[in-house]
Amino acid sequence: MSTCKKARAEGICVVSLDRLSSLPPEIKGNILSLLNVEEAVRTCTLSSTWRDAWANMPKISLRDGNFARTKFVTLVDMVLSVHKGTIEGCHISGSKNYHDEFGRWMLMLSRRSPRSVIIKL
Repeated sequence: MSTCKKARAEGICVVSLDRLSSLPPEIKGNILSLLNVEEAVRTCTLSSTWRDAWANMPKISLRDGNFARTKFVTLVDMVLSVHKGTIEGCHISGSKNYHDEFGRWMLMLSRRSPRSVIIKL
């Protein structure tokens, strides 16, 4: 007897449907906007349909937190250059000196015409 038949006989049977993966990229991006970028990028390991979903996030929030300065600069550069969708808002905050990168980040953002940009360095 199959596992599902046994479970059904006991009154339970779990059917695994992945409805989230069939959502349009824009909807996935909106969902991922509720996470910070580091967590959103991790979703690329879920399945091939989630691989680039983070690159459609309409709101981007990047904080240097525990990152080393060079790793955070690399992360911001990568996110701003690889992002595919519309950027409605971008929030970049850091406690280290990023003044040399500020101009480059603003140039990258200006090409995307976001509605709001908050940079706290």
